[in-house]
Amino acid sequence: MPTLKFKKFPNVTKTITPLKIVRPKVTKAYFAEATIEEVEVDSDSGAEENEIYTVVSGDTLSKIANKKGTTVAAIIESDESITTTNQHSLNIGQQITLPSTVAAKEKKKKITFKKTSTGSIGNEMYVVVETELLQGKTMAINIRQGKEKGIEEEHTNVMLKDDQDNYHEMIKTTVGGMCETDYLNKDDFADQAIFKLSIDTNDKEKKKAWTKALEEATDKKTLLYIITDAHTLEGQTELNITYLGDTEEGEMRGEKVTNRWLDVEGQWFELKHGPKFPITPEQLLEIFPKSKKTRREEVAKAINKYSDEFEIHNLDRMSHFLGQIGTETGQLKALQENYNYSAKNIYDTFLRKVLVSHPTASGKYTFKYHDLIEGYDATLECEYTNPSTSSQKKYGHKRDVDNPIEVTRILLNGKYVASWDYNAFKEEYSIKTSYTQSKTLFDYVYGCRMDNGKKSTEDGSDYFGVGFIHLTGKNKYKALDDKWKELYPNDSKDFMGDDISLLKTDVDVAIKASMIIWTHVQNGTNSKADEGNSFSTIKKVTKDVNGGDNGLTMRKQFTEKAYEVLD
Repeated sequence: MPTLKFKKFPNVTKTITPLKIVRPKVTKAYFAEATIEEVEVDSDSGAEENEIYTVVSGDTLSKIANKKGTTVAAIIESDESITTTNQHSLNIGQQITLPSTVAAKEKKKKITFKKTSTGSIGNEMYVVVETELLQGKTMAINIRQGKEKGIEEEHTNVMLKDDQDNYHEMIKTTVGGMCETDYLNKDDFADQAIFKLSIDTNDKEKKKAWTKALEEATDKKTLLYIITDAHTLEGQTELNITYLGDTEEGEMRGEKVTNRWLDVEGQWFELKHGPKFPITPEQLLEIFPKSKKTRREEVAKAINKYSDEFEIHNLDRMSHFLGQIGTETGQLKALQENYNYSAKNIYDTFLRKVLVSHPTASGKYTFKYHDLIEGYDATLECEYTNPSTSSQKKYGHKRDVDNPIEVTRILLNGKYVASWDYNAFKEEYSIKTSYTQSKTLFDYVYGCRMDNGKKSTEDGSDYFGVGFIHLTGKNKYKALDDKWKELYPNDSKDFMGDDISLLKTDVDVAIKASMIIWTHVQNGTNSKADEGNSFSTIKKVTKDVNGGDNGLTMRKQFTEKAYEVLD
């Protein structure tokens, strides 16, 4: 029997690192506001790659390409059996491999949270608790009330309402619960417990008393802070959760918990009484029946957030503000002026309504913007390089066309206009096509005024109507930019550059910017609004907002409706 020999391996020394025990942890908790935006992503239901197509009678490669939204060259490249020489010889029933198509697009919602340290009764907000090693565990989160940091009071007066209109003293939520939603970035919140609430109640007397107490609290602020708790993990005898910052030991339901944030910056939430003149999405629906639900909710929230700060806090001021922004935006919908003007729109808005006295012919008038008309070409230079007076600043481009058109004028709806309507005008003249459906219209009609440069600078279209009052002109943009930086040095914006886009897309920023213009930049609009809702008052407010009286009838309609609904 053969002898088996075993090879001796050299001694190996292995260092074993002991397992590090990491306890579950709450790392951060804060009150927050949410921003929800729609983004385009590739659809999961997009067309399959390399679709197989069966040739039918009458098919040619060209027809198939048009039918499937591709090209002949792309089909030849995707199907090896087809070449440039046999591409015209297709057989009924022949199967062709088509190129993959671009994935279909669909819109998904993305949610982000920003910490906030103040809020008002009734405002929606979120509580965000960031954790480690607690995914899938239930957390109970309590909002306590205090007058001074470190001094806890009875919390029975804190009124919490969740997004299902249920009221709780303590709200339970699951860490990672956001992952069950349809938000595009839901996986970012796998280790977070997040829930929405508002501090509110159906008990009107209770709410009235608490609001009054908040209004009268001059030396002390009502503060809210977060207490968190969680179920013990399997096999634990006590809850091993640690917290950042200064903490204090306490007892809760017989379990020893390190559970309080006291004097930790950011965990205290200053509660303010609600706005002096709150509005609701339901009221906005009555005033603007063609508005969209999500926009009404966003607008009501933003107005209530800032109305006290900008003193738009009574019936007169709020009604005028709503009447103006509703008209400017087409019932809250369009945060950007429409530049797609037809020839008729151009005539009615910038020719018929904008007349200047003819320098020689008595009793006759001319159009201010002759360059809009075929056959009349101005030099398109500014009349005043450095305008100093009010009239010089409003003058615009040179009016140096040959033989300007003379017209008579009539009084129409309280305003002098050319006697021709558009049909009479177009019998002899036509609008240049370069100005129809084009932003160059604004480069010309807004050029050389409002601190805009001449047409070639494109200032007119760069600084044309955006936001809820359709902020117009380089001078207004500059005024907003300066005042915003003065009021909010820690939240600087560039409204002469990249942040112009926020005035078109961010309702919160756009409402805030409109209120800055309304209260600080225009000539005392709040004081004018205090005069009531007479037609003359509406005209004064319209002059502040619009610079003229465009849409005056609609402004009157919406302002009067706002008075009726809000009174």
